[in-house]
Amino acid sequence: MTPDEASAWQRLCPLSTDQLAPVPALAGHLDRPEVARRLAAADATRCPPDDVLAELRDLGVTAVFDPDTATAVHVNALNAVAARHSGSLAITLGVNALALLPLYVAGTPEQCRRAGAVLRRGGAAALLLTELDNGSNLARTRTRAEPVHGGHRLTGEKHLINGGTRHDLLVTLARVAGTDDLGLFLAERDDTVTALPRWRTLPAAAADISGVRFTGTPADVIGAPGEGPNLLQLTLALSRGGIGSLASGAASGALADALRYARERDVYGEPIVHLGAIAEHLFRAAALDVLVASAALKATFLINAIGPAAAHVTAVAKYACCVLAEQAVTEGRAVLGARALVEESGYAARVRDVLLYGVFDGTSHIMLDQLQWRLERFAAGNGRADDGRAVLADAYARAPQPLVRVARLRLRPYAPAPAVRAAALAAVGDRPAVAALGALLAALLDLVAAARRSGRWARDQAWRFAAAAVLAEAEALLAAVELVDPDCRARGGLAGRAGAWDEAALGYALGWRGGDLAGRVALLAADLAADGTAVPDGPDQAGLLAAFAAELAPARAALRARLTTAASADAPVRGAPAAGDQPATPDRDGAVTVAGGDGGNAPPDDRRGTSTADTLTGGARR
Repeated sequence: MTPDEASAWQRLCPLSTDQLAPVPALAGHLDRPEVARRLAAADATRCPPDDVLAELRDLGVTAVFDPDTATAVHVNALNAVAARHSGSLAITLGVNALALLPLYVAGTPEQCRRAGAVLRRGGAAALLLTELDNGSNLARTRTRAEPVHGGHRLTGEKHLINGGTRHDLLVTLARVAGTDDLGLFLAERDDTVTALPRWRTLPAAAADISGVRFTGTPADVIGAPGEGPNLLQLTLALSRGGIGSLASGAASGALADALRYARERDVYGEPIVHLGAIAEHLFRAAALDVLVASAALKATFLINAIGPAAAHVTAVAKYACCVLAEQAVTEGRAVLGARALVEESGYAARVRDVLLYGVFDGTSHIMLDQLQWRLERFAAGNGRADDGRAVLADAYARAPQPLVRVARLRLRPYAPAPAVRAAALAAVGDRPAVAALGALLAALLDLVAAARRSGRWARDQAWRFAAAAVLAEAEALLAAVELVDPDCRARGGLAGRAGAWDEAALGYALGWRGGDLAGRVALLAADLAADGTAVPDGPDQAGLLAAFAAELAPARAALRARLTTAASADAPVRGAPAAGDQPATPDRDGAVTVAGGDGGNAPPDDRRGTSTADTLTGGARR
């Protein structure tokens, strides 16, 4: 399969389609052009897509969230499918699983039955955590839960809530009155709940992002009063893998749009996919698509196997998938040029929507804080001595498990040392870039150890976060090697091979992103040295870059062949140049000398004297 036929999440998923029902049927419905038009109209009018939501309920979407039937694999598969089509739809659906996670973790059988009954009646759930004055510091929560006979009553306000004006089940973080304890409480919308006005957000324009005011609303505690922080930590350890899948859907949708445009758009006598600069943007988007999907799938299947013990991997997915998906959308925007910023093109929604995932369920800074904590322990030698292969192979082989069971598992955290894993993967086959990645990770750990000894680690949060970002992106590369490289797939017990497109995209990812990470580690080392820290000798920088760069030429050739073969088979459908136009002459790689204007392809001055200003006003020149 190619990006035209299926998302990277779907292409690389270890399970067969029949194990994911009803998600394939939901995906097929969303693929219909008239559904796409209605989703676009919902964004344009900032109205929730109620008609599409009703159709998805008829197709069985409720089973994805129902406590009786929910699994992490189905939830995250739906996240990826929905986000490929619409950010507004994706988070409107996805918030149901997010809100119900505390029930999966610690809800009573009666609470789970109650929630399932509301969902089956057509209701929806929302998670109410944030308050305007306190932002991400949930320890300052002011909403109160007053103990009363038979339960609690909620008083206070929550803001920036997904589903705040409409959803029926309200899972709320509140302070138990008269104590310092925080708890999570299950309430249902009634006449004591006031829906506060919606916020106008840049991404997900049709989603219901609003507020809620409680005035003595009856509520049941989930777990026990005072267990809120622990339940929330477990909840977010699970939900962050879902955010990775949302980001994966966004990246795949952006790549599909950019490919379609590049194969159709003709301003010089043939589709612009033949231009070297445009092809390079598509190569990068393809590489990012595979990286994001791999990290998201790894998090999904480890959650399905070991529950909250996958917290490190879900933090990696939450950070790396969101950052890399934003870059994938940017690469696609470079292909479409000015048209990516035109509302009617549809791509403008992708540019906006992808920005949401990085702040959903914890900002990137919160994720980096968690990752730097783990990185410090890796540097201190606290990672597992084994490479984690057995646990991961078991995870990829497992059928979907009930979330109400896996969410309650309490197992040893899965966090094998990344340098050990890279070395083990490198030993499987003959791929110098994977060995180079292992050497790079070992060097990163040596730098962290040096920073700890010098005191730089303790006093410089920015340096810590920069190092943690390298770790997260390197982990995404390792996840892609595990899922896509033929030898590593076989070692991990995965049947068959990934598609030729994905194998080529992995090669490009290793070459491009590996080289980028090598430069960032070198900069971290130089920064430490400039501060007077004794920096250990690292691997040969030129050797590392050569190992990564060796992946690029064959990857480009394989991806270009697939791009141009498909392009030559498709007739251009819009924007063909007028008769008599002289197309710009590409160089040997297919790139024009200067890029600019519509689609990023028009030269500033062709043989007829067309000006840069003319090309910026759009499309074919006559």
